[in-house]
Amino acid sequence: MTNKAPTPPERNHAKGELPLMATQAIILAAALSLGELLCCPLYAGIVPVAPLPWAAIAILLAVGFSYIVGFALLWCAESFAYRMKRTVQPVVYAVTGAIGFAVWTVWVVLGIVNMITARAGLGVVSHATTVMVGINGALLGMVAFFLAFTLAPRLAKRMKTMVAVAAVTVLLAIAGGVILAMVLQALNA
Repeated sequence: MTNKAPTPPERNHAKGELPLMATQAIILAAALSLGELLCCPLYAGIVPVAPLPWAAIAILLAVGFSYIVGFALLWCAESFAYRMKRTVQPVVYAVTGAIGFAVWTVWVVLGIVNMITARAGLGVVSHATTVMVGINGALLGMVAFFLAFTLAPRLAKRMKTMVAVAAVTVLLAIAGGVILAMVLQALNA
């Protein structure tokens, strides 16, 4: 008789399916990218960049969050929620996402914003703007992590679709990186 801990059913995936956590990360990247695209007018008065180029830069940061920090936070949320009732687990994921993406938004996204505005001679963002953007980040993170938890079991079975979505998010992030480099180069000229 062995005293092995039970393997979570989410870790067992059938042949032809993506692992659940990879699927969650892809959903996270897609949801945050869409959220940043929809929220780009919010930054119109903050960043001296047109809304669509700013959306590309924000998508770069959202995808970077999703595949690096977000992946680690998904693992943390799974660890926290594993032994809880199934009805409470989405809340754990949503709270983890809200805290994680709010912190990322305030520290990283606003760091990039401050770098751009300072180079443009506009100073740094105000406290009120920081609070507003932090709340926006918390809401985006909460929704994205909730969607990642609830949709991943069904979407893991659609491997080709998820690989295509992952490729699109990476391509959008690359475009955002190119635009960020162009903006910084223009501000240095």
